[in-house]
Amino acid sequence: MSNLFAAVGLEGAVLSRRVRLFALGAVVGAALVVLAVAFAAFAAYLALLAWLAPWQAALCVGGAALLLGAILLFVAARSLGRAVDQFQVAVKTNALVRAAPIAARLAVRSPRLIAALAAALAAVVALIRTFGERPRPKPEPQPPA
Repeated sequence: MSNLFAAVGLEGAVLSRRVRLFALGAVVGAALVVLAVAFAAFAAYLALLAWLAPWQAALCVGGAALLLGAILLFVAARSLGRAVDQFQVAVKTNALVRAAPIAARLAVRSPRLIAALAAALAAVVALIRTFGERPRPKPEPQPPA
């Protein structure tokens, strides 16, 4: 795995340690949030018992928890999708920056024209892969005059 990190210019040991620390913090934080939500739900249930029957209070608390969970899942899915896209662009850009000097040295040192053409072709392909996958914004429709 460290060879993969090194290929794209990332420090494998440092990144791995940071990922482990982040995962540990996320698990502890998630456990505390679950505990806090359980206490809050129980408190809401007890408060609703003053006005509603027990089964109605339980349905209200469960429905509210279900709605809150659905909203949080939607927000998390959108955020994760954006983060993955940004990471992929960063990795491609970093790989391009690391490969460009090597391709340039190969083109300058080699007396053969085929090596220079291969280096230029590799740079063009890397540029197309890096910058060619972004969605183009759609033009806004103009109101009829």
